[in-house]
Amino acid sequence: MNFDEIFDKLIKDLTSLAKSTVKNYSEAAIKDGKQFIQESEEKLKRWTLLLASKQLTTEDFEWLVMSQKDLAQMEALKQSGLALARIDAFRMSMLNLIIDTVFSIIKI
Repeated sequence: MNFDEIFDKLIKDLTSLAKSTVKNYSEAAIKDGKQFIQESEEKLKRWTLLLASKQLTTEDFEWLVMSQKDLAQMEALKQSGLALARIDAFRMSMLNLIIDTVFSIIKI
């Protein structure tokens, strides 16, 4: 499994997500999203391998990714002055993007 492909796609899709959901704050959102993905890389690799080998269900994978919500601090977005509700909405969209991207790459 090529994790570079997965992480490259995540960064590309994250950039599109930020530009479409928090337009005026997209630079901060991309910075926060990249930081979260980098900090979560080892966990995401492990969980993706377990999912691909059917040692995790899709529900388990989704729960594990969503359990990382509090680790996605979004400091740059907070400092930029974006409303907390919009930050939280972006954070949830980012986590769903991670799930959807992994599912599409490993053909779930």
